[in-house]
Amino acid sequence: MANREISRRSFLKGTAAAGLGLAASHLFGAGVLAESGFTFKPGKYQATAYGNLSYVTVECEFSETALTGVEIISQNETPILFSQVQDQLIPAIIENQAGGLDAVTGATNSSRAVKEAIADCVAQAGGDKEAWLAKTITVEAGADETYDVDVAVIGCGAAGFMASITAGQQGKKVLTLEKAGSVAGVNGIKVSGPFAVDTSVLHAREGGTTLEVEEVFQHVMNYTHWTPNPALMHRCLEESKNSVEQLVGIGYDMMEANFRFETPFFEEKGGFHLIKNPLDERVTLWEKALADAGVEVLYNTTATGLIMDGDKAVGVTARKADGTKVTVNAKAVIIASGGYLGNRDLQEKFLKTRKLNAAAGGNSLCTGDGILMANDAGAVLNKTFGYCPCEYGGTNSKASRPAKQDKYDQNLAFKFGLYGNLLVDAEGKRFINEGLLCDYPMSYGSEQIILNAPWYGIVDQAYVDAMSTQGLYEYTIAKGAKPEKGSWFIGNYFKDRILTNLPEDIEEGIREGWLVKADTIEELAEAFGLTDLPETVAKYNEYCDKGVDEQFGTAPWYLSKVEQGPFYAVQCEPSAWSTFGGIRTDDRLRALKPDNTPMQGLYVVGTDNGSLYYSPYYDVPGYCYGLCIDSGYIAAKEAVSYIDE
Repeated sequence: MANREISRRSFLKGTAAAGLGLAASHLFGAGVLAESGFTFKPGKYQATAYGNLSYVTVECEFSETALTGVEIISQNETPILFSQVQDQLIPAIIENQAGGLDAVTGATNSSRAVKEAIADCVAQAGGDKEAWLAKTITVEAGADETYDVDVAVIGCGAAGFMASITAGQQGKKVLTLEKAGSVAGVNGIKVSGPFAVDTSVLHAREGGTTLEVEEVFQHVMNYTHWTPNPALMHRCLEESKNSVEQLVGIGYDMMEANFRFETPFFEEKGGFHLIKNPLDERVTLWEKALADAGVEVLYNTTATGLIMDGDKAVGVTARKADGTKVTVNAKAVIIASGGYLGNRDLQEKFLKTRKLNAAAGGNSLCTGDGILMANDAGAVLNKTFGYCPCEYGGTNSKASRPAKQDKYDQNLAFKFGLYGNLLVDAEGKRFINEGLLCDYPMSYGSEQIILNAPWYGIVDQAYVDAMSTQGLYEYTIAKGAKPEKGSWFIGNYFKDRILTNLPEDIEEGIREGWLVKADTIEELAEAFGLTDLPETVAKYNEYCDKGVDEQFGTAPWYLSKVEQGPFYAVQCEPSAWSTFGGIRTDDRLRALKPDNTPMQGLYVVGTDNGSLYYSPYYDVPGYCYGLCIDSGYIAAKEAVSYIDE
C-alpha cells in the first residue's frame, strides 16, 4: 500500500485532555495537566527521528515550565497506525509532561520516533533529555473483571480473527484477547495474501484454475519430508476455499497473482490470492466483521494462563495494560497468540539463536505466551521449529533503518545480505550458494542464514558502483542471466530497482557500526574478526575467473569478483514475519498430551501450532497465512461442535 504524506498535525496543552479520550486516558493514566518539573527556554524547536517507514519531524513549543504543544511537520508512516500515535501518545505526553510513556502497542517504531524527536526538542529548549525520557507515570489497575462466554480466543491476528468471526457467526458468545491497541497493530491484517485451492477468486479469473488439493498436498508433504501432520494438512487444503470465502464475504477484494519468487503453482494453476484492499480499509472490514459476529475484543490485554479442570480447558486469565485482572470462563479456548518472535529466550530455546529480528520492525508482540501456557497445562510440544523469513535483505539490531519491508527508503546496504554477492560466516568462510538466497530467500536460502547469524555480505567498489548505477537486474543480465527463459527465478522483480542512495547509506552503516569499509581485504577481515576471509576471497575470485563455482554451484551470473578496493563488509542478521513450531495437535486442532491423546476444549491454531509448519519455510507463497486462516476456521467449527455435544 502506498502511504500518504501526513503533515501539520498540532497538539496543544489545554486541549490535550479532550483529544485524548477515554481509551487513551485509560492507557496512559491521563489526569490534570501537570507542569514538567523542568525549566525551558520558551520558544519553538524542531527535531527529526526515523520511525518505521520514514523520518518523522516534529515541532515542539515550550513555556518556561512545560511542553505546551507538538506539531507533526512531516512523516510518511502507515496512516492507520500513526493516527493512533497522534491520537493517544502525543496528547498523553503533553498532558503528563513525561517522555517515558509506553509506546502505542502495535506502533512501536512510530511511537519511538515521536518520543525521540520530542526529547531532542526538550534538549534544545534547555531541558534534560535523559531525565525527560526517564519520566514515567503511575497507572492504577481497575477492579477485577469476569466474563462468561462460550469461546475464548487468545490473539486476534490472522488465525484468531478467523476463529473469532467463524465461532461468532455460529451463534456462540466469543471473547477475544489481543495485546495490540487495535486490529491495526496485528501482523495478520497486513499480509500480502493467502494460498488456497478451489476458491471463487481462482474460478473467476480468465481460464479458471486447474489447481487441485491433491497435487498441492503431495507437493508440500514431499517438500517437508512428511514432517507436518498429514491429515491436518489435507484438511486445511480442503477447507482453504471456505476460509478465503470468509474473507471475501466480509469485503476482501482478491486476485490471483504470480508471486515475485519462483513458485510451484503459477499461470493456469494459481493459488496465491493477492489482497487488494489497503490497510486502513482492512481495519474497517475487520472491525465490522467482529461486531457483526458479536465478538467482544479486549485490546491491550495479555493472556496469562489457562484455567483447567483436569485436562479440560475451562477458561483464561488475563491482564490489561493498566494491570486490571481479567478472568474469562469459557466452554472452549482457542490459542492463536502468533508464535515467539518477540521472545529472545524462546528463540534461543527453539531456534538456537538470539539474532532473529521482527521484519515489521520494533518488538514483536508475539512472545510465545500461548505455547507456554498450553505446555504448562499439559500439552506436548512438537519437534519442528522454524521461521518465516523476511525476503527483503539482511537487517541488524544496531541499525536505525534496517530492511523490513519492500521499501527502498530503508538502508540499501542491507540488500547485500541477499543480492547474490559473496556471503561469509563469522569465520570469513562461505556457507551457502549465494544464488539460492537471492532466488529463494524464504525457503531454500533461509535455513543457513539463521544457522550462521550474523553473516556478512562482502563486496568491492566495482560492485557498489554497479548496484548504484545499473542495479542487480541489468548487472546479472549482462553476465548471462535469462529471466525470459526461466533460468533466473528472481528475474523481473529487481528490474529498475537501482540503489541510488547507496553511498549515503554506506556511510550511515559505518557510523552505526554494522558496516565496515577498508582499503584491503586483510583490514576488512580484521574489523569483524573474519579470520579466513582473505583465503576465502582468493578462492572465490578463482571461481569467478572460471565462471564455475566448484564449491557450492552458484550460477555464474551471481559470481562477482571482490578485487577493486575499497572493500565493504555488511554485518547481517535475519529477520522474520513470524516463527513456527509449538503445540502438537490432531487434525481437529485439539492440543495433544504427551501420550498423543487430546485435551478437551483446547485448540491451537496458526503459528502456535507445531503440526502445521516445517523448517525451512514452504516454497509456496502465502502458505503461512493460508494455514493460519484455515486452522482458525477449522478450530472454530470444532469448538462449536464440542460445545454443542
